[in-house]
Amino acid sequence: MSGAAAWAAVECWYGAPLAEPLRAFVLAHGGREIGAVRLYPADEIVERNETYETREYCPGYLTLGDDGGGRAVVVHGALTPPTVFVVGHGSMSEADFVAVAAGLQAWVDGGCAVD
Repeated sequence: MSGAAAWAAVECWYGAPLAEPLRAFVLAHGGREIGAVRLYPADEIVERNETYETREYCPGYLTLGDDGGGRAVVVHGALTPPTVFVVGHGSMSEADFVAVAAGLQAWVDGGCAVD
């Protein structure tokens, strides 16, 4: 599936258009490993979010990757707030989010730190 088609599937699953900077981020970095984080390509995002029940437990948020150690990387689909968070897969609740960066670019520039 092409990047554009995969992104359309993500937005269909999400139920609303996602922030354009988020789309650009996924298309530029999806499928890469940066630091301890694996960022999901667009064609894996729906499956990963369904597996982790992101929509049910973190409404409005999207899981973009994971640290391979049981934590998801999540952002709000509208990037409001623009903050990048990590949260344990076993406790996918906004109350348990830990902020790791003020925005996607700052997070990538910092090597996708999760601590």
